[in-house]
Order: sequence, then C-alpha cells, then structure tokens
Amino acid sequence: MAKIFYPDFFNDVFGPIMQPGSSSNFAGMSRIGRIARHTLRSEPVSVQFEFNKNSRLFTELGNMMEDRGLLGGILDFAPDDARLFDAHEHAKKAEIAYSFIPRPADAKHECSVTFKLTGKDGDSATLCAESIGGGMVMTYEILGFPINWQSDTFAVLAFGIDSKMDSSLKERAASLFGSTLLQVKEVCRSDGFKAWFFELEENPYVQSVKKIFKDVEFRILPALLPVVTRRSKKPQLFKTVEEWRNVAKEKDISFAEAAILYEQSSSGWSRNQIWEYFEDIASILYHQVHSLEELGYENVQDTPLLPIYGKLWNKYVETKKKISDSLTNHILVHAFATNAKVPGVKIVPGPMGTGGGYLFSALDAVREERNISHERLVESLIVAAALGALAFTHTNASGTIGCAGESGVCSAMASGSVTWLCGGDGMQVENAASMALQASIGIPCDPIPGGLEFPCLTRTVRAAVTAPLYADMALAGINPLVPYHEVLLAMDAHYKNSAPGLLNGPLCGVNCTPTAGKCRMFLQELMASKLQNQGK
Repeated sequence: MAKIFYPDFFNDVFGPIMQPGSSSNFAGMSRIGRIARHTLRSEPVSVQFEFNKNSRLFTELGNMMEDRGLLGGILDFAPDDARLFDAHEHAKKAEIAYSFIPRPADAKHECSVTFKLTGKDGDSATLCAESIGGGMVMTYEILGFPINWQSDTFAVLAFGIDSKMDSSLKERAASLFGSTLLQVKEVCRSDGFKAWFFELEENPYVQSVKKIFKDVEFRILPALLPVVTRRSKKPQLFKTVEEWRNVAKEKDISFAEAAILYEQSSSGWSRNQIWEYFEDIASILYHQVHSLEELGYENVQDTPLLPIYGKLWNKYVETKKKISDSLTNHILVHAFATNAKVPGVKIVPGPMGTGGGYLFSALDAVREERNISHERLVESLIVAAALGALAFTHTNASGTIGCAGESGVCSAMASGSVTWLCGGDGMQVENAASMALQASIGIPCDPIPGGLEFPCLTRTVRAAVTAPLYADMALAGINPLVPYHEVLLAMDAHYKNSAPGLLNGPLCGVNCTPTAGKCRMFLQELMASKLQNQGK
C-alpha cells in the first residue's frame, strides 16, 4: 500500500527531543549518522564524511555543531544524548579514524553527506543522506541502492538476490513480517544489481530475519521518528485553520480538542498518550527556560562560539535601569536561558532547534503573570503544534526559505498559542498567527559563521517578545485580512521567486559584511584541528 505522509506534531513540529542546538544541523546530523552506523555488519573503525565542496554545509562546518552530530551518530548517540557535545573525544577513545572532506565531484543533493565506512571485521558500506530541516532526514542511497526513506518506519534492505529467487524471497518476507509490513519495493543499483527494501511498522526480530534471509545479505534499519508511519494512519484532518474550526464545530468539541484529533488521525495514539507526550514537552521546555535560574548564572560557562547573554541581561536588570515592561522582561529572562544552550538541558524544537523554548518563553511568562492554569498551557502547546503542522503543510518551515521559515513560523505559533492561552477563539488564534507571519516575510536566514549566534538571537527573541503584541491585536478584534495558510503560501512563493542565495546562504543579509568575513575565518581556524583523526 502507498504510505500516507503529512506533517505530524511530534515528528515535524515539536521534535526531536534533543540536546540544545540546531534541529537540522545537530539533531538531524545525529540521526543520519545513526543510520550510517546500521549499514555496517560490525562496529565502525573508520568513516569518511564527504560534502559538496562549495556547499554551505562544508564551508561553514562546525558553526551549528554538524561535525559533532555526525560523529555522535556514528557512535549511536541519540539527539538527546549529552555525549554529542564531546563526540570528537568519544570517537578518538573508540579509536575510530575519521575525516571531513570535499567530494571528488558534487552530488545531486547539495547539502547531502556521503558516508564511506569500514567495520572492524573488514566490511564496508556507503550511505548518502541529508538532514532536510527540523530534525527530519532523507536517506537517498545505501550501498548504492536508491531507497529514498525518511526513517519513519523500521526497514530491512535485502540484497545479493538472484533474479530467479526474487518472488520467492518477497513471499517469504511477506509471510514473516505479516501485518507489520507496510510497503515493499524493488530497488536497483546503477550496475543493475537488485535489492528489496521492506518498510515495517514494528522492529523485526533479528533471528527471524536471519532465517528468512539466510541466502542473502541484509541490513536492519531503525525507525528514528517518534511517530512511526502505520497502515492505520488516516488522511490529514485539516489543512487550513478554517477547516480546523469546522472540524471543531462539526464534532462539537473545542478548538484545542480538534487539534488533538488531528494527531490521533496521524499517529493512531490515544488522547491520553498525546496529552502525556505534551506534558513531557511542557516539562522539558519549562526546565529549559528556567535553566539559568535553576543552575545559577555564575555556574554556566561561556564557550568560544556562544557567550551566555543571560548573564549580561541579569546584571542589567539588577541595575534597575531597564526600559522594558515587566512582562517583556519576564519573557526575555526565559529567552536568554533558551539561547544559552546549556549542555545536558534538553530542548524541544518548534520549528527550529530552540524554537520551542522561545515559544514557551512567551507562554510560560504570560501564564505566570496571569496565573493561568497548567491545563490551559498544555492546550496552548497543542494549538501551537497544529499551527506548526499547517506551516509544514504549505511550505518548507526551515531556514531554506529564509528565517521566515524558522523565527517567522515560531512567531506565528507563539502568537496564536498565547491568544488561546488568554481565552481567544479559533478565529483570533488564526488572526494572531497571520499578523506575526506577515511581519516575517522576506527575512533571510543568514547566521554568521562563528558569529556568536547573531543575527539569530535578534530574530528569535523578537518572536518571543512580540507574541503578546499580536495576541492583543487579535483579541482586540483587528483582522489581518489574509488567512494564515495564504500567508504561508505567499512566503513560499516569495522564496521560489527570489534569486538563488538571496534568502539563505553565505552571501545574503548580514553575511555580506566585512565583519561576517572575519567571523568566518575565526570559525575555520577553530575547526581546523577537528576535521581529521587517524584512529589507532
């Protein structure tokens, strides 16, 4: 059967649960590293990471901890494993030889990574994969076989197959996997060599697979997304906020309950499972936005790539000279804790790596200022998730389309969810999200390599502190005219009609400045000694 695939709250929006950093460049890289590890029969002893020579991924390697994500994945560290921060040291202890180098010739997918691996038993493997935004990944090839797989299922790749036994092998596998078999396809390498790629709802038993595939080579691949695609997955419940409101009206349920129903249709989880997962997310985000207070400002260390700006803000507030009002200050205290990216303090993206924390900075500050119930807070996170799912439905909610795809979508999610938190209805939620997103169209994604989090900090803090503003405007009855999904479509069209590199890349926005060039040189010098290890 054909898989149903559309944005899910826990796969695409609030996910993955991870160590602080970029969901695409840190968590996503960890995920494709873990997939690469499973392409070997034995423990890895060497790995070569290859990139398109002039791709931003290679020229700015290390700026978003891509190197540590990739190495950590090879070591089988999940995105929430604090050991990722010391991946180079762990790889050296494991005596894994590694190098980060340009490809001999550019690959079709500019930001993909090609892995060339060797195991301790002398086996070897190759993989080509890409982190495609928000922690989501796409594996294009394993051992040269084109599989185009998003790690949303468990999988078995069986190869070394004689054409005469193709149908027999397929039948045996179908019998073994039974109702867990979701999809099977024949894949063919450029040399004509064939393989079968089986996608499953559940992790297969290794010994059973060995019995079925005793005549051929096989690799078992893990599902890395929290919500595994299943046969029972229903079509997308709604694609616009208007349709969302209509579902609530037709089912005679609240706007937030209709959002829960969306996730039930996608994941097949019960309402209680969904609510409990959001409770976990709320707990993680709470500790993230309070991390500097809980750990003590003086106990959190600056790094060469990230000063703890919260320390400066805390000292400034103590002078009693601050200009901003109490709510704005409350949000900023949380936002600077989010920006600190403290190793060991888990985060939940929404949509970019620290987006969930910035969104929650506004939600939690308003909740505390207004003494709003915890239940309403969790409902507001659910509303934010649905707004995020609609963003992923209509555009690529990532830096690929500019910072509007990251801080802009985060601003829309934050504004809409604060509106719900403060008693707004579905129409007011949409109006707040639309206004926030309208203000974001055209902003480039131009993080300065080695630029100490600028200009990202200015955009993400803006997303947090303006959420109450757009919520107030919506609650006041101001109508932004353009529905939320149309703004998303406009944002997507703006990206497609813009010259290449204008909204994302090393030559747009503030990256055009001489100072950005100096920062880039600083990063390259910092990374120079980390890109190669000889192993034993």
